[in-house]
Amino acid sequence: MRSQAVLNFCHFLYTSEYLLLSMFAVLSVIPVKVEVEEGAESVQLPFKTTKNLSGEIQVIWERYEPFQKAHVFTNGPNQYEEQHEVYKGRTVMNKDLLETGDLSVTLKQDSGEYKCLVWRKGTFIRKKTVLLKVKGWFVCLFAGLCDCV
Repeated sequence: MRSQAVLNFCHFLYTSEYLLLSMFAVLSVIPVKVEVEEGAESVQLPFKTTKNLSGEIQVIWERYEPFQKAHVFTNGPNQYEEQHEVYKGRTVMNKDLLETGDLSVTLKQDSGEYKCLVWRKGTFIRKKTVLLKVKGWFVCLFAGLCDCV
């Protein structure tokens, strides 16, 4: 009888861990949508996570299509030399991000899909996707036919 209880408990732990990992995976792929008015000087791409991140932490904000590193932070100093040239002087992160868990980046105006990847000692530990849309920009579908987004 006792071995059955142990088996049930182990199954519960395995199932609970699997469900938590599944929920984390689902939550990490749902992008946050941020809209900013055309002409705004800057916008913050939000990412708040656990306080007091420890170990060798690297935070990378990347833009997709085209792929470009927007901001890189490694254990204290920002790694501006790893940024794509179009982002030089256009991004800022909080100085105490490892203590506060606020991995948000402030970006001078842009649009597109951004991902924030967090690594500890070379192992991927967190991810956030942010879709940034600038309201008021025009998308021309055909010559002479434009629609406001």
